[in-house]
Amino acid sequence: MFPVILRNTLIVHLALSLIYTWVILTDHSSLQPSFLPIIFFVPVFGLLSAIIADLTEHFKEKMRDPGEIETVKLEKDIYWKTIRKQAQSENIVPLEEALIINDRHTRKDLVLEMLLDDPMKNIDILMLARENNDVDTAHYANTTIAKIQRDFQLQVQKLAAAYKSDPENSKTLDTYIRTLDQFIDSGLSEAYLLHRQRMILDGLIDAKIKMDGWTRSVLQMKIKNALALNHIGAAIESNQIMHENFPQDEQTWLNELQICIAAHDAMRLNETVEKINNMDINWSPDGKEKISLWVEVESL
Repeated sequence: MFPVILRNTLIVHLALSLIYTWVILTDHSSLQPSFLPIIFFVPVFGLLSAIIADLTEHFKEKMRDPGEIETVKLEKDIYWKTIRKQAQSENIVPLEEALIINDRHTRKDLVLEMLLDDPMKNIDILMLARENNDVDTAHYANTTIAKIQRDFQLQVQKLAAAYKSDPENSKTLDTYIRTLDQFIDSGLSEAYLLHRQRMILDGLIDAKIKMDGWTRSVLQMKIKNALALNHIGAAIESNQIMHENFPQDEQTWLNELQICIAAHDAMRLNETVEKINNMDINWSPDGKEKISLWVEVESL
């Protein structure tokens, strides 16, 4: 008698477990697929614990304050999927508004849709999400960031090989510089590689200037990278060209202030502030805000 009861119980358990597997895999449950072994291999109690966990999460969600900005759970690794881009909707919802929509599922779908468009545009959100207390969110962020890192590294390696085989190709050099600079600025580069990558970028910029001459954008990149490497002399030399050719450009003077601060040169800083006060410089509202710590912008 007992073996028959045990057999029937296991059959029922297996049938219910298969049904619950479908529920989880079709996203009708708050549980993750990693819970399935417990459901299958712990007869009765595994399935019971899954149901209790699901019901608990369901009631928690109902009791949650509708005005609360909830951490979005990103269960799917969307970066890996090839997704047919939908036609652009005229009713575009900004990220800030998507995060405060009361309905959890609507909010989640909107955020995911925006991240699907281009994860690189939302890299700051991903960097924050990787530190999130929610396991699913942190897993998604770390997986996506790792994928972006590998893509960048592969692209940089290919461009390095292409440039090495044809160092006179200006187009390849431009792409190599742009990609490496973007990788460095993204904050995704490993700390132990960052200095070496900046040194490579410095050499590439010098090669660009030697091949095609300098431009304002190339000089600006040179100065930014030189300051990051603490190559104060190189930054001063490049900004001197900016002074000679763009004396009224606000970026020239913003560079000068950054150089003074990086060099801890108080005398040069005072001289620069005095020149800013006495020169006719084309300041933008953003530029005025950046110099407001040292200069009374009302007088400009």
